[in-house]
Amino acid sequence: MCLGIPHEVVDVLDQDRCLIRLGGATQHCFIGLVDELKVGDWVVVHAGFAIDKISPEDAKANLELIAKYLEPIRD
Repeated sequence: MCLGIPHEVVDVLDQDRCLIRLGGATQHCFIGLVDELKVGDWVVVHAGFAIDKISPEDAKANLELIAKYLEPIRD
């Protein structure tokens, strides 16, 4: 199973690369599959590639859902 995780674009370096952030972690990302990115956009990232833009509201909802499923199971 593959999982794409929403990240915020914090810098567009050139036509092929950007910097993305999630929480306190910043990393490089390839952006050749997504058109017209700008700082502040949210993208779904899989294996170091931005595969789609996503609205900030959808990004927040996705991250909340992911966090919910990562919580430990409590009896």
